[in-house]
This record gives sequence, C-alpha cells and structure tokens, in this order.
Amino acid sequence: TRTFVSYVPSGGEDRRAVYGHFTFVRNPLRTFSVLEPGGTGGCQAHRRAPVEETAKLGKCLVAQNGGYFDMRTGECLGNVVSDGKLVRNSGGLQNAQFGIRKDGTMVFGYLSEEDVLDQANPFVQLVSGVVWLLRDGEVYIHQSQMAECDEIQTTGTFDKFINVISARTAVGHNRQGQLVLVHVDGQTESRGVNLWEMAEFLKKQGIINAINLDGGGSATLVLNGTLASYPSEHCSFDNMWRCPRSISTVVCVHEPACEPADCSGHGDCVEGECRCAGGFWRGPACDILDCGPSNCSLHGICTDAGCRCDAGWTGSSCSEECPMGWYGPNCQKPCACEHACPCDRETGSCNVT
Repeated sequence: TRTFVSYVPSGGEDRRAVYGHFTFVRNPLRTFSVLEPGGTGGCQAHRRAPVEETAKLGKCLVAQNGGYFDMRTGECLGNVVSDGKLVRNSGGLQNAQFGIRKDGTMVFGYLSEEDVLDQANPFVQLVSGVVWLLRDGEVYIHQSQMAECDEIQTTGTFDKFINVISARTAVGHNRQGQLVLVHVDGQTESRGVNLWEMAEFLKKQGIINAINLDGGGSATLVLNGTLASYPSEHCSFDNMWRCPRSISTVVCVHEPACEPADCSGHGDCVEGECRCAGGFWRGPACDILDCGPSNCSLHGICTDAGCRCDAGWTGSSCSEECPMGWYGPNCQKPCACEHACPCDRETGSCNVT
C-alpha cells in the first residue's frame, strides 16, 4: 500500500490537494476476498459493521469498504459473491461490477444474471459498484450515466453523485494486469474528488479498467487492523470527533489462502502453504498418506501413525517376518504351542512343519 498526495486538477488556480492510498494486490485469486459485514451471514441479517471489525474477522492486511447498501435497512445491494458463495443476486440490475472467476480471470464491467450464475467458470469473488470509471484506458463516465441504474446511490441525483467532490474508493487494474485498490480521503461537498477527476487521476496513474465503489461517509481504509483514513462523519457520542461509518461489504487483502483452508485437518496454513502435521501426511493439501518409497513393503497399510503391518510382519516398513515364537499383526502375540514349537507367523496355528 502506497500513500499519495496529489493535486486535482493538476494545474490552474482552482487546484486542490487530495490524498489517499493505492494498494497493489499480488495473486488476487488467493489473496483477495469480498467479505460480508461482520462475518458470514451479514448480508442476510442486514448487518452493518465498521470496516475494522470485519477486517479483524477476515484477518485482512488491507481492507476497504466495498459495495453499496441501503442506509435505512442495512440491506446489501447489487451482486455479492464471497469466497465462492453466492450471497446476493441482483437479478441482472445494470451497474458496474468487479469479480474474480475460479480460473483467476478478473472481470470489470456489466454482467447479465446468466453471467453471475455461470457455473462453467464461476465467480469466487464479486462486488457491485456504481459507474464504470475507466474502460480500456478511457474515461467511461458519460456512457455509464446513460447505462446504469442510479437508484443504488443515495447522494441525490445521478448528476450530483457524479459531480460532487467527496471521499472515493475504486478497484481497477494497471497495464501489467495487477489488481489495484484505490482510496481517496474526503468529505462530501468539502474535500476529495468528483468522479470525473477520479477517472482522470486513475488514467494518469496507468489504470486501464476501474469501477467506482461506495464512497462518501462509507469510504474507509484499514491497514493491519488500524484505521488509516480520515472519517468524514461526526461521532454519535461527541460531534467534536469523527468516526468511521458502519457499512456493508468489505474488500479484503489477506495472506494467501490454503486449499483447503484447514489443510484437510492434517496441518496448519502458513503464508498460503500447508505445513503437514506428523510424519506421514504429504501433499499441498496434506491429504496424502506416505510411509516412504517401500509402501510398507506391500505387507501393511500406511496410516497417520506409520505402517500398520499385516499379520506375520513387523518393522517400520513391514519388511521383517515375525521372529520365531511370535505371530499376528506387528508380531505382537506369542505362540502357544506345546514343547515351545513354532507357530504360523500369520495365524498362530501350531500345525506347521
């Protein structure tokens, strides 16, 4: 995450300072998630939560507010897919979207309901914004204004929503195909940028496609669990202070996830890789039992405690026959033959030559 201070417009007497952050995300398929507010089930419960709270639950290194929500009821708006789970389907409502499909493809723009529900290459993360800021490197606001549903935003008319200066957040990608999260501090009608300025600024920074996420009083950035943005809303307990708004979905950058997350119950996920417990679980998911190249010498079964030898065999790799006078699995039973005669190493039978 990099902090910036810039001027908008870049020249002229009316230019003003704006400041914010760019977050460059590596391997987004494994490190980026759309989180429900306050954890799983937050959208269904119409829950609102501060970004800090949701970020803590999701172990986010970087977290920003995500999609829009109903300020009155708390309902999540637009499409929401969180870690492979379809949380909300907007029914094809036309607004700018950002998503990541199962094969790692990043998608920016408009989606039909069929696109959202596609199972051939399903979305694993999906969030809805309002206004496609940049399309193929060019400002796309005018076209968005003509194409999109403006009822999701609550600033006022669509014109006001686009032209008012305010705090803003966005998600996009650069020429290298790297996912970029953008946060600009502000306060509606006092400081920040309008969407035209936001789009031009991102274009100058080499962003190719970008969509506008919820902004204004919802705009929040949390780094390593600590609030890093300047809230624009007064605190309920004292108007002297500013507090972050309780919002809906959150876009989260975290340590790479293991597949599966619990390493099949046989290890711990450390920096995106499963570290298998015990001496015999192997593989990227710790789901393969491996007792060595001998494979228990074909005289036993590999278990999480090592080779469990068939009757008549013993040793760490089941390569040794039972010594005289002993029989059974792992040669644990003494023979019971008269005159100390040997018995069958497998069955213990005394009828042996």
